Amino acid sequence: MKKKKTITDESAFSQLRANAEGVIDSGNYNGQPYGEKDVNTLFQELQVHQIELEMQNDELRIANEELEMQQMKFSGIYDLAPIGYFILDKNGYIEEVNTAGLNLIDAGRGSIKQKRLKHFIAPDYADIYEQFHKRLLTSPVKQSCQLKILSVGGREFYAQMEGITINTSFNLKLQYYVAVIDITESIRSEQVLAETKERLELSLNASSSGVWELNIDTMQMYLDKTNLRLCNIKQAGFDGNYYSFIKLIHPEDQAMVDQLFRTAINAQSEIDLVCRFAGSNTRVCYAALRGHQVVKPDMSKCITGIMTDVTEKKQREQEAELLKIKHQQHVTTATLYAEENERKRISEALHDSVSQLLYGIKIQLNQLNTPQTPPEAYQRINQLLNIAIQETRNISFELAPSVLTDFGLRVTVNELAKRLSTPQLHIKTKITGFNNRLDILLEICIFRIVQELINNCMKHAEASLISVELFQNSGIDIIVKDNGRGFDVKALDTVPKGAGISSIRNRLSLYNGNLTIKSAPGRGTSIIIKLNNPVSI
Repeated sequence: MKKKKTITDESAFSQLRANAEGVIDSGNYNGQPYGEKDVNTLFQELQVHQIELEMQNDELRIANEELEMQQMKFSGIYDLAPIGYFILDKNGYIEEVNTAGLNLIDAGRGSIKQKRLKHFIAPDYADIYEQFHKRLLTSPVKQSCQLKILSVGGREFYAQMEGITINTSFNLKLQYYVAVIDITESIRSEQVLAETKERLELSLNASSSGVWELNIDTMQMYLDKTNLRLCNIKQAGFDGNYYSFIKLIHPEDQAMVDQLFRTAINAQSEIDLVCRFAGSNTRVCYAALRGHQVVKPDMSKCITGIMTDVTEKKQREQEAELLKIKHQQHVTTATLYAEENERKRISEALHDSVSQLLYGIKIQLNQLNTPQTPPEAYQRINQLLNIAIQETRNISFELAPSVLTDFGLRVTVNELAKRLSTPQLHIKTKITGFNNRLDILLEICIFRIVQELINNCMKHAEASLISVELFQNSGIDIIVKDNGRGFDVKALDTVPKGAGISSIRNRLSLYNGNLTIKSAPGRGTSIIIKLNNPVSI
């Protein structure tokens, strides 16, 4: 049913009633006379109009009640909102304010009405507020700004101010609805974050460190400017791919770094490694990478951390290690010189005193050789003297072979094999190179190593054949083999090593040498020694 227009003006209703009464008094309606039947019809129509008016009045009452209810709801929401709301007139005077707004400026409702909001703005931010107010006057869209507000009690706080212009249609009054949000904690957090970031950047710069991040889902690698400089690449020369990052690493370290990154991803463990980077200018630098896995707000996973240039530290460590090695070499060299001097002194004492004394005894004994002396006794004494003289010569040779100084390594090793060979043990030699004399200390070192290895074979191997091979090329190779009983090489690491092996290792340290033992029970033993830097100390 189509509703008729509702009459709401009381004067209009009175005029309608007056017109109706005039029609009745004149006796005609629309210029036509009417009878009793027409009066009944008119009365019926008036009753219908009356009922319609009553229904319209009910509708108005219900609409008014709903409007009052909505106004109460709005008033409750407005007044109980956690954000301060202000209604201003066109000149910036406060007309209405909710409870949150009153609490922000620490004032009562009556004390701030008809005061300008500008009165509560900190002086340093007055210009910002004026610009905000001008934008409200000239633009129908929402405006915002950040400023500092002073409460009635003198409390300062930062606020986010947002406003919009409202033109009320019923009274054509211009108003501004302004929301004020306390953002002091947010501003302070941002300041703390900025200060922390600045301190972090200063710390990173001071420590030659930079930030990196690996997105686990896309395997994209982010490197900041410090890290790019550390890797000796330009921003345009790095596409951000993880595998491109791995290629920046020194080839010898790539597999190790890749394995540690994959382990960290799968096990969600931390990254802590040191590797080398070979930049475009072939400068090798060392970097320490540390990082851990994090989950971002968008639930994406990444590994983030820092990379620190530790090249200088590594260089200092290497220099310290070299100094330590040189110091150990000097100590070893001094010890070897002292040992050789002592051996030489004892050897000369045996040769010049004991050996000469034995020769004198033999000469004197020959003078006592008479027919009355039993031949068996004389032969026995003479045989013992020959043995004593030979043993003295052997001991003197082993202590400090003068032949080494006079004729070199080849003759000395052959002489050693000849002297130590017996009917039960044959020692054969094969010497290649050594056409020119070496440094005397190097020759002594090689001789002592060969001597020690032969003595070990004689003591422990129960061998019948010992092979000694010496090769001189870019380095020096010493190979000593026997056909003895052999042993389990793995068990050698679990038992204390003798003085012989320790002495050999000390000598090898002087010349960057290494020792390899190959053996098995019942299969003999092969000992291979390589001197990679056989130069004079």
